[in-house]
Amino acid sequence: MSTPDSKPKDVHLEKEFIIQRQIAFASGLFQGDITIRTFLESLAEGVIIIDKSETILLVNTKAEQMFGYPKKDLIGKPHSVLIPERFRKVHEEHLVQFFEEPRIRPMGRLLDIAGRRQDGREFPLEISLSFIETIIGILILAFVSDITLRKQYESSLQESKKVSHALVEGVKDYAVFMLDAHGNVHSWNSGAEQLQGYQAEEIIGKHISCFYTEEDRSESKPAGELKTAAAKGKTEDEGWLVRKDGSRFWAYVMITALRDENGNLFGFSNVTRDITERKRTEEEFKSCEEKLRYASTAADIGLWHWDLVNNELTWSERCKEFFGYPPDYAMTYEAFLNAIHEEDRQCIDEAVQKALREKTGYFVEMRVVMPDGQVRWVMSKGRSFYDDQDNPVRMHGIVMDITERKLAEAEVQRLASFPLINPNPILEMDIDGKVTFYNPAAKQILDKAGHNNGDNPFIPQDISAILQDLKDKKTQQYIQEIEIEGYFFKEIIFLAPQIQTVRIYTMDITDRKRAEKEIERLKAELRKLAAELEAANREFDAFNYTAAHDLRRPLTNINGYCQVLRELCSEKLDEQCKGFLREAYDGTLQMNQLIDTLLNFSNLAHVELCREKIDISQIAQAVAKELQLADPERPVTFLIADGISVDGDPNLVRLALDNLLGIVLKYTSTREDVVIEFGVTDIDGMPIYFVRDNGSGFDVVNAKKLFITFQRLSGHEACKGFGIGLATVERIIRRHGGRIWAEGEPGKGAAFYFTLSSDNVATGA
Repeated sequence: MSTPDSKPKDVHLEKEFIIQRQIAFASGLFQGDITIRTFLESLAEGVIIIDKSETILLVNTKAEQMFGYPKKDLIGKPHSVLIPERFRKVHEEHLVQFFEEPRIRPMGRLLDIAGRRQDGREFPLEISLSFIETIIGILILAFVSDITLRKQYESSLQESKKVSHALVEGVKDYAVFMLDAHGNVHSWNSGAEQLQGYQAEEIIGKHISCFYTEEDRSESKPAGELKTAAAKGKTEDEGWLVRKDGSRFWAYVMITALRDENGNLFGFSNVTRDITERKRTEEEFKSCEEKLRYASTAADIGLWHWDLVNNELTWSERCKEFFGYPPDYAMTYEAFLNAIHEEDRQCIDEAVQKALREKTGYFVEMRVVMPDGQVRWVMSKGRSFYDDQDNPVRMHGIVMDITERKLAEAEVQRLASFPLINPNPILEMDIDGKVTFYNPAAKQILDKAGHNNGDNPFIPQDISAILQDLKDKKTQQYIQEIEIEGYFFKEIIFLAPQIQTVRIYTMDITDRKRAEKEIERLKAELRKLAAELEAANREFDAFNYTAAHDLRRPLTNINGYCQVLRELCSEKLDEQCKGFLREAYDGTLQMNQLIDTLLNFSNLAHVELCREKIDISQIAQAVAKELQLADPERPVTFLIADGISVDGDPNLVRLALDNLLGIVLKYTSTREDVVIEFGVTDIDGMPIYFVRDNGSGFDVVNAKKLFITFQRLSGHEACKGFGIGLATVERIIRRHGGRIWAEGEPGKGAAFYFTLSSDNVATGA
């Protein structure tokens, strides 16, 4: 007979007995069969089985890991330990309804719910409920999925969409809009509103031809560009466009065809930018260059430009003539110094380096030794320019042959004692500055300037100061340039202290001074235009880098979402959807590769050149071996000449050969017996390196297109790539002071020839 105190204990024991019996039943039911047990443990979802009393009877390993509990600490516990307190009441009500009307149903898709781990942390989840009727009553099977990653991806996707929208809307300098397959405007961004002048409601549905001039519409240019974009994938053009108010602007336009997964055209994207100012600057720059060329020709001077960043020296043909070099000679600073007389070389180099250090110009006169041994005098004048960090980036200057002037000055010295018969203008005056004599040649100049009254011809300015300077410094010569009512003269004043006489040699330099003033004016215009162009280029480079890095983020997100969808939803997608997923994933990889390629191409201009003697034959052999390993089943014969050494940057030369040999191999894909040869030949004493093949070749009229970015030859559109490889090779060769050109004939193969610098050393066959 039980006592009153023992009744609660008996009730508790009975309840525990019932729970243990149900746990044993569930364990025997779901884990007694090895097939069912294996199935439960292989599921990606957590499985929790509870009875009507909401007691946990069984969990699989995934549920243990998800909630952080050992199995022994969960079985027999109320299921509320897995639910945050704020959700428990909702769960209890839901379970009551479920037991009244059991059916398979999901939870957490329309309403966010969360689970609670053993350490108290919460996480978002989804639950699918099922049931089974047994002899001990209805048991609930809860299939639980941790959707933390999905929630993060959904949030990131929304953020990416906002960023993409903000990116398009935030680009104010570009009109970015979509067209349907017929060329009608489908979408319109704020940049397009500012550039074209139309509001979205005014322009959507209108044809793209409304942006073109009447002349272009009459020639069906809009339809032609859409047709070209549809055929080639995209088209780029520059030309006049018309705003809503009828004003015109010079624009860059890129139209890209948009196709669905079946290749059907469903529309176009259009990117338009106003480049009127750039066009005007380029035209003014060209005009200024032309004027400067005419002025320099008239003044008989040579022009030069030194790119200090890339160490590239550019001389005009006249400039090269002064130093005895042929017009096609590739100039370097070393070649400039080598042409100078050895006695003048060091002081000239010091003057240039001082100008760079102290941000000043330099003005020097020097002797030049011509190839035939003749010595001539030249005058060189230059000035350096700096970037925002005060680093020297370039120098500009002029060169003039002053041999005749030097000879004349020497002649003046010789003829100074023969004033009457001297053909050069000569004045004599006493120590007080009173003219005592002038010869006929001097009289002609004075008459021309209108300063000869017969008794008091023109007296040099500040003659007393000049005389004092000559006496104090014990010098014999003083040179000055003067202007007399628009006429310019150069005076060389000689002091003869022993007879207290000043003898003056005068030269009419009016034409030269006017030419110099015109040159200075044109140079000032050129500097201004160059600065504007450089600023525009810096802004464009900054935009390229910003756009590239900003584009990576949505690309990375899309790439990640594609992988998640493939991992989580692969079994739920049909083959068509899987194809869409693959296309999206491959598209992000290709776009990311294009961004990397463009950035690497842009960075080539800033890579420091580190020259050393390298075996280019070994580099070519290594590249050929890698290409063969990449496609071992393709029969290709490489003929690499041994022992060719050059002076160059090993990393850049390797990159150039990677691109050049790879492109040649790609464009010989239609042949079975491919032979690719690398070697060196000698032309006019200079080593010329070559890569040639026996492939399909090309029309020589298209040779210049090969080294332009994004250009492809007709008939090779199927070849993979971005059209940057040969442009990269050309830039590397140019950085080395060399040049590259191509020769070919349809059906008879192609050959690429290049030099690296004028002082290359090449050996081998």
